[in-house]
Amino acid sequence: MLTRFENAAAAMSEMRLHQEQVANNLANASTTGYKKDQFFTEALNERLTKDGAPRSDRLIQQNNDLSGGSLKKTGNPLDVALGDEGFFVTQPRGGGAERYTRAGHFVVGSEGTLRTPEGREVMGEGGPIQIPVEDGGEVSISKGGRITVGQEEVGALRVATFENPEQLERTEGASFVAGDAQPQAAEDPIVVQGKVETSNVDPVTELTNMIEHQRQFEAQQKTIQTTDSVLGRATQSLGGM
Repeated sequence: MLTRFENAAAAMSEMRLHQEQVANNLANASTTGYKKDQFFTEALNERLTKDGAPRSDRLIQQNNDLSGGSLKKTGNPLDVALGDEGFFVTQPRGGGAERYTRAGHFVVGSEGTLRTPEGREVMGEGGPIQIPVEDGGEVSISKGGRITVGQEEVGALRVATFENPEQLERTEGASFVAGDAQPQAAEDPIVVQGKVETSNVDPVTELTNMIEHQRQFEAQQKTIQTTDSVLGRATQSLGGM
């Protein structure tokens, strides 16, 4: 009987994690370049207890769905998207672990450094990319990621690829750190100027998942309440003997 409590409690804990993941996906449905989280539960060592109740060890795994989002035209010359695999490379101001992202909405800081809206420097082949703010020339970014201002080439966007991108670890929003993955320079990146990649979250699917998880959570709650009621009546019967 107590195994029912344990199984139901474990299932409710899983549903809570799933709901948190779905809520985070929905919160980032409009975040440029965001890749949705996914949870998987694997049942291991399935067995029966001496009372015939099913038991298993449950392994919860989280990974990132790195499928592409759609490309949205913005007309902003500093907005870029990747038409193929790979990630833009950014770095926190002052140094630190490089961050990898598909979010190509960039701005120019007061000192002329190309940055993300959060302040991370956008890395080029020779370091942080500098845009001559005093020139006022037109910014052009080629398909290969080379940046020119007016007639002057000022740098080239670094685009990194990974043999095992599923090893990337999310830091916040649409950014990742390499973790155990090893970045490699993309051989022939496809950079699209004036567009950004939207989130790959489908709000309708996530809302459907949320409703389903809530129903499963309520079903486990009902199991606990019913089991508790049965145990209560049994205890009263034994106490009256």
